[in-house]
Amino acid sequence: MLHYIDTPLPENVPCQAAVSVSKKRFKRAVDRNRIKRLLREAWRLEKVPVEKALHEQGKQRAIVFIFVGNELPTFDVIRLCVQSALKKMPLPSDSLENEEATS
Repeated sequence: MLHYIDTPLPENVPCQAAVSVSKKRFKRAVDRNRIKRLLREAWRLEKVPVEKALHEQGKQRAIVFIFVGNELPTFDVIRLCVQSALKKMPLPSDSLENEEATS
């Protein structure tokens, strides 16, 4: 699951990301930490187009990845989930293109 908000950030960066894994679903800290590491790595590999679009528009965005599964995932599964979540998230350049197309 992905939540985001366009907001001014304390740092001069296009976006900041956070990850969250429920203690209710994963009792062992080692499992939660592994999922968080996988989420952060998947985000690191997929963030370039998002950061580029935000930087070009001079916008800043806060993003939170929330893992809602019940089983310990593999990296490939996590990366596919991050990719699909980011594709669904509109970027500032997407909204400009849509506005120009309708005008």
